Amino acid sequence: MRLFTGFILFSVLGITTVCSAEEVDLSVVSRIKDQAFNHSQVMDYVHYLADENGPRLAASPSYQRAAQWAVEALRKDGIESARLEEFGDFGRSWSWSGISVQMIEPQVTSLNAVPLAWSPGTEGTVTAPVVYAPLWEDPKDPAQSNLVLLAERIEAYKKQYAGKLGGKIVLLTGKRPFELPSKPETQRWSEDDLVEMMSARDPQTTDLYEWPLLKMPVDTEERWKLYEVIPYEIQNDYSEREEKLVNRLIEFLNKEQVAAVMMTNTEGNGGVIFATSFGSYLASAPIPPTAVQLMPEHYNRLVRLIQHEVPVSLRFNVDATFPDLNAQGMNVIADLPGTSKRREVVMMGAHLDSWHSGTGATDNAAGVAVVMEAMRILKALDLKLDRTVRLGLWDGEEAGHLGSRAYVKEHLGNPRSMELKPEHETFSVYLNIDTGSGRTRGVLTQGNDMAKPIFLDLMQPFEEHGISVAVPRNDWGTDHQAFDAVGLPSFDLLQDQLDYWSHTHHSNIDTVDHIVPQDLMVSAAFMASLVYHAAMRDELMPREPLPQPLPAPQALPEILQD
Repeated sequence: MRLFTGFILFSVLGITTVCSAEEVDLSVVSRIKDQAFNHSQVMDYVHYLADENGPRLAASPSYQRAAQWAVEALRKDGIESARLEEFGDFGRSWSWSGISVQMIEPQVTSLNAVPLAWSPGTEGTVTAPVVYAPLWEDPKDPAQSNLVLLAERIEAYKKQYAGKLGGKIVLLTGKRPFELPSKPETQRWSEDDLVEMMSARDPQTTDLYEWPLLKMPVDTEERWKLYEVIPYEIQNDYSEREEKLVNRLIEFLNKEQVAAVMMTNTEGNGGVIFATSFGSYLASAPIPPTAVQLMPEHYNRLVRLIQHEVPVSLRFNVDATFPDLNAQGMNVIADLPGTSKRREVVMMGAHLDSWHSGTGATDNAAGVAVVMEAMRILKALDLKLDRTVRLGLWDGEEAGHLGSRAYVKEHLGNPRSMELKPEHETFSVYLNIDTGSGRTRGVLTQGNDMAKPIFLDLMQPFEEHGISVAVPRNDWGTDHQAFDAVGLPSFDLLQDQLDYWSHTHHSNIDTVDHIVPQDLMVSAAFMASLVYHAAMRDELMPREPLPQPLPAPQALPEILQD
């Protein structure tokens, strides 16, 4: 812990390097902790977002209510600059209010289900026979993450089932395999885990990727490693091409006039429905048939019955609508104006949107509450900031980081061409939180060697709360990547996993019951301290060299061309 800036000199081969220790204002840290621990409002924010408002699917009416509430709550906290910032056409908004699925043959019983986003509801109750026609028999078949093989499989599927699916409920995914759990379902990072994370990954010895990207590892950990090194826009391009192929399948199912599509998930250890979407939010994309995600155990029962040649019929009713076919995307932005360096910006953010099956508590009302609380703390303490502190609550993260990407392109630069805006020059750092409600344990530094010692110094007053590591790896899958893609210092906070991946991430039990209030209080205090010190340090946060513009993509194989 330091109240002053010191200097350490190293002499290597006659070259002297000066390393400046980061100045930490312990009196301000103490005041921040007092506000965060003794006057917390973090759970008030969570309560409204998750319990009162509920899930916040991008561009939906419930998202729009939450965004307007956030603006009003920030203004109530004295942050008068809070505002909505539209970023253009989103596409179809979607909302659901109810679902009922019953098996009526061979036995009458209820099935646990959630509708899939951007698929339509039914016109009343529908009764139909069930057919098992999986696109992939093995849910983990590596071919499904190879775009050429996926396109070929869709063409083969169309030939295989043409004229056979009309009026039927199609079970579109393979039977979910079950294994006895071998890992704890709730986890906090141990000291050994944190030490291991401090080690950089070995360099890759083969070509990292092609452009356009045509295949991904099906294994989750291997995919994560690849995402760490692939340019952000290439990741998004792969996802968009994959979605276009799914649209080909949807067009076939529509032509067949299927009664509905039902699927299940491979995440978790069972008993939980992890549900996202089937079909696209884009106004230009085909609207799919009614699509439902079933609990794995219930789905598997249907498959086994059919495989034993037992006739199966279901009765179902889905209340889902498209309230607006041309909805606008909107972020929430708020500023605490700086003084001597007010043109320079320190930014923190979290995505406000969520998936729809739970209430979006851990993903990501928790993160939103942390950054709103950090903003409230800085305002309540009336701290004089050299730089402007900006808050961003993002729309459309779950749909492809749409809000943060739009913000970066509008204000900072184009990640494909690397044409930069004037605000890029005066932007210091972006800090993000988006991994559930687990306590912050450190910062993922995106390989920025210059930032690592800064963060380690700023963590020292929080070591007693378990915050101690600067992980020299890239994080992916959330909004800081949009800033990183244009060469700006951008970092995601490392959090304890708790039951985020095993139970709540994109699931129907993503509720406030899985929030740990004390963890959010600590995270909010740490975020407020990071932002304060970034706003007060002498220089902007150090930057790595700018990324190069992306080259022109190579020609696509014929089967992938539109």
